[in-house]
Amino acid sequence: MSRNNSKVWIISQGRFLDIDLDRMVEGDVTGPCKEYKISDIGRYLLNPNSIEIKKKLIGGEVHYKQGPIKQIRKAFYKILPGASKRLKKNPMLSPEVIVSRYKLQIPPMKDSDLESHLNQIVEQLRPYDSVANKLVQLDPSKIFQIAGICEDVGGNYSYLKLQGSIEEKIKYLGDFISKGVAVILNKAYIADGLFELRGYDFLSYDPAKIFKLITYNAGGDQKACVLTENNKIDFYLKDCHLLKHMHLFEQSLKSNPSLSRVFNLCREGLATPIKLFFNKKLEIDYSKAALPEIYQDVFKTLNLELNKKNLVQPILNHLQIGISLSYILLSDCQQDRMHTDISVLHDLRALEPLRKNLPHVYSAVVKRAMISEAGRFYLLDSINGYSHA
Repeated sequence: MSRNNSKVWIISQGRFLDIDLDRMVEGDVTGPCKEYKISDIGRYLLNPNSIEIKKKLIGGEVHYKQGPIKQIRKAFYKILPGASKRLKKNPMLSPEVIVSRYKLQIPPMKDSDLESHLNQIVEQLRPYDSVANKLVQLDPSKIFQIAGICEDVGGNYSYLKLQGSIEEKIKYLGDFISKGVAVILNKAYIADGLFELRGYDFLSYDPAKIFKLITYNAGGDQKACVLTENNKIDFYLKDCHLLKHMHLFEQSLKSNPSLSRVFNLCREGLATPIKLFFNKKLEIDYSKAALPEIYQDVFKTLNLELNKKNLVQPILNHLQIGISLSYILLSDCQQDRMHTDISVLHDLRALEPLRKNLPHVYSAVVKRAMISEAGRFYLLDSINGYSHA
């Protein structure tokens, strides 16, 4: 595996080890164990520890104390059919939402002095935001809880738990409204197939930095752990299925120059990566579109008639896996525009019907496939696009 400065890598192929792990890991180890090398990015993606990211604080949700009449009314509503719907519609029981409509923001710039100067101007304009006036009018004695509201890249909203007294929470909203604030996530793997990338410093990535990952069996289950530089346990993987994601990610970087280019832009500080998503239900219908470039090349090389594409197109719709990277480009003047790069990997098992009907096409595509512990896949397609928040 290349370790030069132009390459981004995630995980190596595994090799069997003949070592005694009983004194090193938890549980009774049975059967062989394997060792992999993982990069600093791979370690970040697999690490079960919490990460910190930045989100824009745009407002707060204010919950007021309820007087005796309101408490009686709330109890009364709860015993009625469809109580939850009525509670949401009743303004006397709903929290007050205060949201800033102040959209002016300064994108990251190469000239730090210019960026600092423009941010000072933005700071001077902040008192004219309507949120500031609403916060001044709040009576802390009538409030029992305040939650922050954050806007994520892509226009998604989430709550932010605020610390301290009601007065301190109001002050926090006033000090940081329309600014980036620190948000703690449980780990980089935030949902099924979805990884948060903003917790990793891509500027610090060094392809020569290597960590060891060991897999083994204990108690009838596959286990895995990552070691420190001193060969001590750094952390255990909570979900060994994530290793398949790492192998698929590695294959995408090797086979898709577009994805590799985006990661190098992130390393150079020219792009900010947001999310990495492994989608098993991509469901791109190639029967209604032109043949992917790989098959156009194969048909041209073999001098086959394009009317035989009808034998190929139906099988392309099965066993697809999409690896998508969403990111923000520093050079993009529209900072609310999120770009996405998708690698469509295709499982070779879907091509079995071609063995008999178009054996030459099958052989040509198989030669372009890569084999890893995730399976036998080839790059079927590469898709790029963007969306607005």
